[in-house]
Amino acid sequence: MKRKGGFGKVIVGILAVLGVLFILLMLMPDDEESIEENEKAGTVASTQTEVVNLDSNAGEASKGEVRTISVGSDAKSATIMVYMNGSDLESEAGEATEDISEMLASGIGENVNVIIQTMGTKDWQNYGISSSTAQTYKIENGELVLVRDNLGQLDCTSKDTLSEFIGFCKSNYAAERYVFIFWDHGGGPVYGFGYDEWQEEDSSLTIAEMSAAFSEHKDIRFDIIGMDCCIMANLETCYALAPFCKYSVLSEDFESGLGWSYTTWMKTFEENPGMSTPLLGKTIVDDIIKDNENEYGGDSACIGLFNESTAKNLFSAWKAYAYKNEDALLNKNYSKIHMAKGRSYGGFWDMWGSDESNVTLSDYYISDILALVESIDNSSDEAKSLMSALKAAVAYYGHTSDKNELTGMSVSLPYGDSYFYEKLKTVYTDIDFDEEYINWLGQFVSTESYDDYYNYDSFEDSWNGWGEYEDEYGCNISGGNCQYGYDYDTGDYYGDEEEDYSDGWIYDSEEDIWYLYENDTLYLYDEESDTMFYYDEYEDAMYYYDDASDEWYLAE
Repeated sequence: MKRKGGFGKVIVGILAVLGVLFILLMLMPDDEESIEENEKAGTVASTQTEVVNLDSNAGEASKGEVRTISVGSDAKSATIMVYMNGSDLESEAGEATEDISEMLASGIGENVNVIIQTMGTKDWQNYGISSSTAQTYKIENGELVLVRDNLGQLDCTSKDTLSEFIGFCKSNYAAERYVFIFWDHGGGPVYGFGYDEWQEEDSSLTIAEMSAAFSEHKDIRFDIIGMDCCIMANLETCYALAPFCKYSVLSEDFESGLGWSYTTWMKTFEENPGMSTPLLGKTIVDDIIKDNENEYGGDSACIGLFNESTAKNLFSAWKAYAYKNEDALLNKNYSKIHMAKGRSYGGFWDMWGSDESNVTLSDYYISDILALVESIDNSSDEAKSLMSALKAAVAYYGHTSDKNELTGMSVSLPYGDSYFYEKLKTVYTDIDFDEEYINWLGQFVSTESYDDYYNYDSFEDSWNGWGEYEDEYGCNISGGNCQYGYDYDTGDYYGDEEEDYSDGWIYDSEEDIWYLYENDTLYLYDEESDTMFYYDEYEDAMYYYDDASDEWYLAE
């Protein structure tokens, strides 16, 4: 790993900016209406972002300082594979074809292929898509073009169906970069993905089956695997996907009926297919949050961009913490009681679209990791290591401006449910979780406290986003795990535990880029050009840091 000398000056520049911020804030009037407007714009606005904008405006006046910023790869092509199981979301509400409309509106299709496999619903609402057979479509010139027909009534919950689709796209639409999107219901790490209206109600594609399908195509590695689904942002799913992608985009919450928003980020990707993956992931996250804030049908939402190279370290840190705090974990049920909405479904999926549903996150045994740590033990060495690993895993996080009680990533503990545990054992074994941990989870089935739910009110009242955690829980606490990457020779993921970087930046060896998620802002640093920059979603503009003037400037 290399670092240029100019990088230290960049950090000094940040500190200088923060000093200016303090003075400005002392002089600024208390404009509550302005603050409220800013908070509703997307992720909760940070004070650091505000001062950067002030300095950027000063830079913008100096037109000679403006320059083009292009940080990413030289890739000229990409393929997005959309595994679209329409299910009741399409037959009852046309949600799948609505999202196809958003994709078509983006203008994508020349530099970036979008290949959509349509399956799993008894009634497609638009575009002449067949309900009697699975089909494959490609977006071209703003149109949905049929490229494969009469595939039969494929089972989207089958590993073989998934694997075949990946292979077809790989063979026919080879590209320099790949993104994969699962579209439908999600049921957490044990129940997995997909309610197919042509299959048994409890049939689903588990994360182990996903892993098996992706493993049959190891010659490609996805930049992002995303799930336009409910409650899939968990430690277990990230662990299962880690060998096959650099980053994942997942929701810890139940999604609203809107799901993802596709037009803007696809347009951006089409225009710049070489953009850095963290920036692409951030754009996806911001668009989802903005849509839920501003569009009819939007609701409380949270979505995370996760660095998959951290998954194994996170699992190890979680186990150490969980074993140490076993008694406390067994003494209460730490599953979250949070109401379902939008895209949950019947049986163990719940009733779709019912705001009066009694289903909560606790029915899927979803325990928010950060809330759990803050509620049980946040001061032991094991706690600090877990917080550090979690902070490294959450590369970026977006949430609506309402009081959202979820912080990005969960873990499942099978309180009092033997059926859930039996399914869990199979899934967790198949994703290579160790036998000791799987057996340890069995204690939660027989605990007498399974119906005694922990009250998270005190944590939820104090949770104001990740901004307050950077200084205390930077990636150094767990031993300096600031360099994350993937070794193609061994197939192993690593975190560098030998060097201690006090600045809290994380180096992604696959992207060859540094990033820092601080105060709800994602900063990127490219060593080759010696440039630090960030994208301001409120202004839809890129800013770069100028070493010489110690200021931020608007980039072209």
